[in-house]
Amino acid sequence: MTPPRFADRLLTWLVAPHLREEVLGDRHERFLRQVEQLGEARARRRYWRDLLAYLRPAFLKRQPDAYSNPTNTDMLRNYLKITIRTLIRNKLYTVLNVAGLTFGITCFLLIGLYLFDELTFDQQHGKTNRIYRIVEHRKTKTEEFNVAAASYTLAEEAKRQIAEIENTARMNRAGRADLINPETQAKFQETVAFADQSLLEIFDFEVVDGDSKTALKEPNSIIIVEELAQRLFKSTKVAGRTLKFSFTDTPLKVTAVLKTHPRNSSFDFNSMISLNSQQGRSQADWYSNEFMVFALLKGNTTAETVAKKITALLYANFKPEIGTSVAFSLQPLADIHLYSENIIDAARNSNVEAMGQGMLLFVKVFAVVAIFVLLIACINYMNLATARASNRAKEIGVRKASGAFRSQLVWQFLVESLLVTLLSFILAVILVNLLQPAFNEFTGKQLSLNLQTDYRIWLYTILVLLVTGFVSGSYPALLLSNFKPVVLLKSLKIQSKSNLSLRKGLVVFQFTVSVVIMIATIVLFLQIRYTSNKDLGFRKDLLVVVDINSEKARTEADAMKTELARLSDVKNVSVTSRVPGEWKQIRMVKIKSQGSTEDYKISYLIGVDVNFAKTFEVRILQGRNFTSPADSSAVLLNETAAKALNISQPSGQLVEIPSWSFGGDFTPLNESNQPFRARVIGIVKDFHFQSLREKISPMVLAYQNNPVQQIDYYTARIEGGNIPATLKRMEAAMATIDPTHTFEYHFLDEQLARFYLEDQRRQTLLIWVALSTIFIACLGLFGLATYAAEQRVKEIGVRKVLGASVLNLTALLSKDFLKLVLIANGIAFPVAWWATSQWLGEFAYHINVEWWIFVAAGALAIAIALLTISYQAIKAALVNPVKSLRSE
Repeated sequence: MTPPRFADRLLTWLVAPHLREEVLGDRHERFLRQVEQLGEARARRRYWRDLLAYLRPAFLKRQPDAYSNPTNTDMLRNYLKITIRTLIRNKLYTVLNVAGLTFGITCFLLIGLYLFDELTFDQQHGKTNRIYRIVEHRKTKTEEFNVAAASYTLAEEAKRQIAEIENTARMNRAGRADLINPETQAKFQETVAFADQSLLEIFDFEVVDGDSKTALKEPNSIIIVEELAQRLFKSTKVAGRTLKFSFTDTPLKVTAVLKTHPRNSSFDFNSMISLNSQQGRSQADWYSNEFMVFALLKGNTTAETVAKKITALLYANFKPEIGTSVAFSLQPLADIHLYSENIIDAARNSNVEAMGQGMLLFVKVFAVVAIFVLLIACINYMNLATARASNRAKEIGVRKASGAFRSQLVWQFLVESLLVTLLSFILAVILVNLLQPAFNEFTGKQLSLNLQTDYRIWLYTILVLLVTGFVSGSYPALLLSNFKPVVLLKSLKIQSKSNLSLRKGLVVFQFTVSVVIMIATIVLFLQIRYTSNKDLGFRKDLLVVVDINSEKARTEADAMKTELARLSDVKNVSVTSRVPGEWKQIRMVKIKSQGSTEDYKISYLIGVDVNFAKTFEVRILQGRNFTSPADSSAVLLNETAAKALNISQPSGQLVEIPSWSFGGDFTPLNESNQPFRARVIGIVKDFHFQSLREKISPMVLAYQNNPVQQIDYYTARIEGGNIPATLKRMEAAMATIDPTHTFEYHFLDEQLARFYLEDQRRQTLLIWVALSTIFIACLGLFGLATYAAEQRVKEIGVRKVLGASVLNLTALLSKDFLKLVLIANGIAFPVAWWATSQWLGEFAYHINVEWWIFVAAGALAIAIALLTISYQAIKAALVNPVKSLRSE
């Protein structure tokens, strides 16, 4: 039996908060007695009469006070005044909170800018959501691969015959050559790219000069970006002028100048020639995959449906050989950067890793790390606010006794949190802008946080600001506003085991995250050091690789080598078609022993000369090396290839190579479809040709004039005395054979290091994140240790009077916190082991995660925590006990 609900609610609303329980309880008891005496109906009428009689004077006498019914402006002004006074009065805690949140928000913003750039690749085009890249999935008896390419004819007919396709565009790259301004003879090495007019119709490339609507329609027309125009002509207004590429005598007309591509674009071409300039293309070619093809779909069209129709269109016009199946899929433009793992970009003639492709795994990792860093900063605020709850007990009790509603106290603490967060945010934005130049140089991006920044970044930033403020202040606000005023005013202390347990749990969480990041950083550092120091099967230092940039430099290879070998600081010179650390696609071939009934094996093939083994210091395990041009029909095999072909001892066994591929379709070596038959004369020790992420593949070393791939590089092993002078002498020596040759070189060890450039960047970023998380966690620990020392002043004084030493007291104050760090280590170790094992699984060759890595990270965390706590512990232990006991 209960009183009328509406009356109850009215009473609850009108009676002062500190009197509600007493008044409600008394009136409920009286109501129940009257029900027994008078019956329920009469009891309810009398309840209403007594209630109105009670409320009339109470309502008439109720006066507005600081908490009764002020305007929103008055309330906000009141909250801000109280907040500012509280922050000024507690300077140490204010500094600790602001410093922790500033560092957390700074890390979050920097990582957030990086991730936003990664996640918005290729979104500068208006039709991005309707643009797709065609990907071919081909499966044969011996291999399976995915290539981002299709044939010219298939792309053209798909546009005509499939209604859902609005337009298609084709592009490819034919290699590198000199781009020459015939007026000044200024020349630069550029990649020759070809595309049709549809590319400019589908994509929104900003035009600086010329007309993009017709720029690639006519043969022998070329478009360039403004950066290249400045290098060639010292101006961007160059439409109508002519250029020449070194591989053709036909002048090319500049028809448009495009704005230089933003960094977060998958397009990196500086120049592009009209596809109509290429001659001799077969209209019946449905099966080759030399072009990257983009399709613009009409609205409300599903990519899966269109992909099936493209596959059906191919099979309607071409039948792949028995045992081979082909299917197509459409990859969204926005997915190319992060979702192209295991997709060969045949139109580039380069491997995917060299494209600077993003890694989705690390995007996810850094997103989680950014959230955790910010969460650690929020936890700091929560810990310090709840730890100081007892110091604010009297304040809260007085406010509640004066009539403050709980919601008003909640908002008081939330405003305090939001103000601290806002101050921290302002400092973080200043810090981000100070760090931005160095951060951009480090990441190779163009990140900014100013008024010109993408509005979406500011929206996300403001959202993060509000979330951080509310998350930081929510628990303290709800906790502190929930206590009863009588209890608070009686004891002036807040006793809550759940509050203490939560605070301990938050400290454990902070150090768990910190230790995991520390372990990940150590593992990343050791793996990068391993990749730098691992024996690759050849000696990589002091090798200068010079690109062959003219036909004469290629045909006069022997004369060039002779000139270079004459230099006193050049030890050996070799010519090859590819070099270790290659950024271009390496040709693959099918190979098997002649007469064998086994299927063809897939191997890489490079052309080398007689000096290759000596220059690169590659060991020949069995057989012999090339000796002269008479060995043009001989090959060397690496150990892996020899094992695949069941050749244990080279003795002139015949092998046949019928076809080759650049990562796409295998095509015959010649029109007569005759295989290249060669004798195996030697087996070389396995050596790494690519990243340590990949296992050593079967490799065939053919003589330099083989029918598969011509030479493309000179490699010289030099002395390390005066490298700049050696390079100048090498350039002069090559100029004596071909004065027009562009001397373009790189050091092989630097090229190999580029495989792990992104890993090195991530290592550096993780180091700074680890330092930040430890610093933020230690700020919180310092504050908690300070508070703990303040709360135990009397206990410390008594213990000191009874003979406790400074060491005993320091251990007493430190042990509780060190227990939490030990628990954090216990949680962090298995998490870190799993995470680092997942990442190392990407490498075919990697370190083992040893036990000492965990011990080192855990010990470091304990040492840092102990150092943080000890200062306050020792300071409290050194206080004169007479003074502390007198003050109590």
